[in-house]
Amino acid sequence: MSLDELIANLESLIGQMEYVKDGDFVFARHPNLFVDWLEDAITVCKELYERFKTKTGTTLPNVEEWLSMAERRHGFTRKVKFGDIVLTKDHNLIIDIMKPLELALREMEENL
Repeated sequence: MSLDELIANLESLIGQMEYVKDGDFVFARHPNLFVDWLEDAITVCKELYERFKTKTGTTLPNVEEWLSMAERRHGFTRKVKFGDIVLTKDHNLIIDIMKPLELALREMEENL
């Protein structure tokens, strides 16, 4: 997939997400959309880093570590199905993956 297609897919997945508040039913699609979104977000960040390296001729060790960290953490995510209990760790992993992606993007922006 091209970068534009990946970004369009991210936007589509965000458009399908719903806010779930206390007392609402959590359906399998709710956490599964995040798992899918994160996979594409990691791919987008890696592609942006490749473009950054090509443009600047510089590597950023912190960015490489944060992208690797996000990718490793994504390996612990799981798709849930009807009847599965959505655990606290399922939610926390989402945040634990987003944070290094945020740090990587900020570092690349600061070094442009």
